[in-house]
Amino acid sequence: MGIYVIAKKNVADLQTAVFYADEDGQEEAVAVFTSDDRARVYISDSDWDQTETVAELTPIDFLQWLTSIRGKGTQFLAVNPVRDDQDQGIAQPVLNIEEQLLELAAVLEGKLEAPAPPPRMETQEVEIFHCEKRGEFLRQPAGRTAPACCDQEMQQPAVDKVTIPYRGRVSSA
Repeated sequence: MGIYVIAKKNVADLQTAVFYADEDGQEEAVAVFTSDDRARVYISDSDWDQTETVAELTPIDFLQWLTSIRGKGTQFLAVNPVRDDQDQGIAQPVLNIEEQLLELAAVLEGKLEAPAPPPRMETQEVEIFHCEKRGEFLRQPAGRTAPACCDQEMQQPAVDKVTIPYRGRVSSA
């Protein structure tokens, strides 16, 4: 799912329109859209085609933008606003930015405090070699060159399968 905002055309940095979220002009909101089409309709209904465009934000870009606009004093996100409804004074759905960031922080904190999942295990075939002189055994992954001990190649008396922790990339929860 993409996140779309209305942005100024032909500028290097993302600049979005700020709206008043209340009648007194004390609280500010920015519009966010859940589809490109909804954002384009809003631009068209506002006659902003010459100056504004739709910008799609990745989740990371959205979070960076969200913290940036919050830092500049914007308190709300107007979600999928409809220009005609705004013009008629119909209230638009809004989300409090501070509350959303606190909720996200709580989710991340919960993930950090959650017990780690058990390691992913894999089965690996190993060859077991034996040195008759020293009576020692050596296990190594199958297919490798036979090891030497006491200046002679060790004997391979068996092949076994063992389960060991996976040594790949660390997976996300």
